[in-house]
Amino acid sequence: MSFKYEIKEQHAQPTVSIRTKTSLSKLPEVIHKSYDAIEKHIAKVGGTNAGAPFVIYYNMDINDLDVELGFPVAKNISEYHEVKNSQTPAGKALEFTHVGPYNELEKAYRPAMTWIKESNFKESGIVCEFYMNDPAVTPPEDLITEIKIFLKN
Repeated sequence: MSFKYEIKEQHAQPTVSIRTKTSLSKLPEVIHKSYDAIEKHIAKVGGTNAGAPFVIYYNMDINDLDVELGFPVAKNISEYHEVKNSQTPAGKALEFTHVGPYNELEKAYRPAMTWIKESNFKESGIVCEFYMNDPAVTPPEDLITEIKIFLKN
């Protein structure tokens, strides 16, 4: 598996999201429930999705992940319970695309982390995954995930 790595400046974008903690084993269920709650709230208030759903990882502790799940939006909307306005991180990030099943994403991170180290960068600890197509209608081998590993300045 080979990847095309690019360092790009990321600009903050308004989002509607839920930030929570979970284990890796429970993450798929948390993602599903969170996206469902967010989409229902966006529709209820007449908001508009402005991009692919995402997960922002603030740590990589598989037993206690700190994650933010959501959708980019054109503008902030009214908040409701755990559904909050937020924004995607800004700053320099290593960006690349993984094509294939979500359960193979881990294999994409190993060479990226090596590339970061060999290129004399340091990771900030924040990673974003944007899910570019719908796993309900897309075969696993065709799933596209854009990955952004944020770097320290």
